[in-house]
Amino acid sequence: MGFGQSWSFAQTLIEGVVMDNLEGIPISGANVSINGATNGTFSRPDGSFILLIEQNLPVRVSITYVGYELKEIDITEPTDNLLISLVPGALVGQEIVVSASRKREKIQEAPSAMDVIQAADLKVDVVSNPFLSLRNMMGLDVSQTGINGGHITLRGRSAIFQTETFVIGDYRNLVLPGLGALAYGQQPIDPIDLDRIEVVRGPGSALYGPGVEAGIVHFLSKSPFDQQGTSISIGGGTRNAIQASLRQAGVTADGKLGYKITGYYRKSRDWEIDTTDAEEKAHFQTFQPAIVSSLSGEVLTREIPNYDVESYGFTGTLAFRPNTETVITAVGGWSVGKAMFRTAQGEGYTKAPRPFSQVRVQSGGWFGQAFWSYHDGRDGNSFLYRTGQTAITESHQVEGQLQYNFDTKNEKLNFIFGADYRLNTIDSKGTVHGRWENMDDYEILGLYSQLEWRLGAKVDLVGATRFDHFFALESSSLSPRLGLVIKPSPKHTIRATFNRAVGAPTTINLFADLPLANSGAFVSHLLGGADEVSFNQPYTSSFIPGVDKSKGIGVDLQPVYAVITSQLGQSGLIPADAMDYLISMKGQINGFSNGVLSQDPLSRSKLKLSTSEMYEIGYRGLFADKIGLEIDVYYNRRTNVLSAPIQASPLVFQPTLAQDLTTAIMNGLNLDDLADLGLTADAVVNMYAGFADALAVDQDSGAPNILGLVSADQASKTSVLPTLDLAYYNIREIDYLGIDFSLKYFVDDDLKIFGNLSWLSETLFEHVAVGEGDSNQTTDFSLNIPGLRLKFGIQKNPTYGLNYFLMIRYQDDWYSNTGLPWTGPVEDYILADIGGGYSFKNGMQFNVTVTNLMQEKYRAFYGAPKIGRQLIGKVYYHF
Repeated sequence: MGFGQSWSFAQTLIEGVVMDNLEGIPISGANVSINGATNGTFSRPDGSFILLIEQNLPVRVSITYVGYELKEIDITEPTDNLLISLVPGALVGQEIVVSASRKREKIQEAPSAMDVIQAADLKVDVVSNPFLSLRNMMGLDVSQTGINGGHITLRGRSAIFQTETFVIGDYRNLVLPGLGALAYGQQPIDPIDLDRIEVVRGPGSALYGPGVEAGIVHFLSKSPFDQQGTSISIGGGTRNAIQASLRQAGVTADGKLGYKITGYYRKSRDWEIDTTDAEEKAHFQTFQPAIVSSLSGEVLTREIPNYDVESYGFTGTLAFRPNTETVITAVGGWSVGKAMFRTAQGEGYTKAPRPFSQVRVQSGGWFGQAFWSYHDGRDGNSFLYRTGQTAITESHQVEGQLQYNFDTKNEKLNFIFGADYRLNTIDSKGTVHGRWENMDDYEILGLYSQLEWRLGAKVDLVGATRFDHFFALESSSLSPRLGLVIKPSPKHTIRATFNRAVGAPTTINLFADLPLANSGAFVSHLLGGADEVSFNQPYTSSFIPGVDKSKGIGVDLQPVYAVITSQLGQSGLIPADAMDYLISMKGQINGFSNGVLSQDPLSRSKLKLSTSEMYEIGYRGLFADKIGLEIDVYYNRRTNVLSAPIQASPLVFQPTLAQDLTTAIMNGLNLDDLADLGLTADAVVNMYAGFADALAVDQDSGAPNILGLVSADQASKTSVLPTLDLAYYNIREIDYLGIDFSLKYFVDDDLKIFGNLSWLSETLFEHVAVGEGDSNQTTDFSLNIPGLRLKFGIQKNPTYGLNYFLMIRYQDDWYSNTGLPWTGPVEDYILADIGGGYSFKNGMQFNVTVTNLMQEKYRAFYGAPKIGRQLIGKVYYHF
């Protein structure tokens, strides 16, 4: 996942310094790179740099830095005193990025749609967590599920818990292993240490592997070689918000060893459920009164729910640079996020820590890394309020990458070869994975390659392919990529690309064997996709007390007769001797009452890999150094898309129960015996029919009552109550068109006005096929995102002095189908953020931001916007 440099054919050493043209001060962190190659370096705090050129001279070198115009110079001979003066101005399209092609390149020349948020913009946007800083980017949606929770959506589907966006921090996968979820508060990321955030819109499986169907978000921190000293920030605001962070970095005198220590603390209070509202109160009443251990049964807490939000963590970094081509980086950290979370199964709470360690090596064209993380989901650290039980997910994540990147001698061809390995192991103590507990390792091996062919000075052809093997599914996939990049000038680029991406079910999708909610009569139960879901031998589990399972769809009449006979005895309507006779005749009452299903049983085979095939044409340009324009038009065809949990088990009604029981009684009882007891047949059957009708039909509304359900053949064998089975399914095929459009006007070097639009031709797909072959089973499927999103803003952010911004976001109405019970229409809404502050030349800066947050929980469940507003102020100081 890194960038590399070129094969060595000639070596020329260039030394120099980068300065501000107006104030004559050195610029730290300026990017110095060779055009058309992957070589590059950054200027030091004193502005100095050393660049090793491995190509034959002459070459053209580009120098870029945020807030300054692009500078290009021709190098014809070695020098050790090159002076480069940068002029303040717009730097649009010239930023150096690493995420699109897993190597260094200008964003203007990347074969993917990309955006970057720089450190200066992150510092003035004071929010509850750094993920919210993405909220105004084109083609990206940050959906909040609480004050410090949510998920990021690019060109994929939004789910209440899982994400299709690949989120990484310094090349390390941040998505929770196995669960496919992104826990904001669990990430040791803070704006005090962020250099930039790179966003790649669109599939990226050809280089990054499975699960990159929507795009990439890459958080990149500051290197200790680029910024030394101490930085601190302290802030607070509404919702009991408290924030503090620290960064300390330095290098040894010889410049070869750098270190960095960062830490942060954030605290606030989530938005409460309004129990004065009838709908919210009804939802709140589904919570259990206490949380008990799934292992010991011990009561752990009666604080239902817990609205306190708290996260804190630290990271330590050592970086060794023995020469200009090599950097060895070791990182270790620990973080914890305590907060409510929302899933398709309702709210829960987590306080699970997540330590990690990572080693990265970059040397010439080689990049390698290995990292480990641990999700401490032991008993008591996570639980669901609707079940009242803990969910145990202790998981280890081990990943490694090795990549080599080189140019051919004539510099027309650039090759990348690489391999990835991922292993996730999860121990749920049987609480989440149940029967799969000892078979739930999640392992992927991938091999990839890319060729960039420079057809001329203005045309590049990019081709890539990747092979992945999924051990859990015993399945393999191929992900190709093809792109044509045309550069009429350095400030204008046209792209035409094709990407095929692969999505793999997570461990929770594959191995779930999980009770979700206890309704009293039955338990909602989630089945994983490692096995099929079938109803080949249906049994009806009755909700009538005292009536057990019946083979087929319906109910055996004999146990129903026994239940009603007992009720008649308790009522006192029949004399004792007659009751003794009716009880004795139980064995003579035979028959079956056929039931009516609420839906067809929803069968499926094992889950399959999903695919996205995206065709895209894009343009990025800068006119007169004032107007930045970007437009992307794409068509996406998706197959075997993973659904939210869908109800597989049908419920059972018994509309003819009274009639069928009457017939069975008339056939089973002896009329003469009844007469001897002073009873008539009509009187007896009418009493039984009345009781049976009261069971089968609601006496107020006349609607049929649910009297049973049909569990899948694979239903839990350990559940005491019958299970209403839910499962994940592959949606056979959907397709849609999309447009991303962005316009920026740079009034001057510090002030810009921007607007962007994202549009989808369709977001709700009704009656789409589920399963395979000739199956006629269908369901409704939603991308769970608006079809139209508009964002506008104005921002002034000088290096020193007054800064401010105003941002407005509009989202069209849409339909949410994230899983039970989060289903329903969502109204359109407008949100506005405003902020401002002041930057001093002594390194101090203060800022205040008022953010309107849309809570996904409310907009998805209740179908009406509930706005959460938060104000946070922060003081930052670097020395």
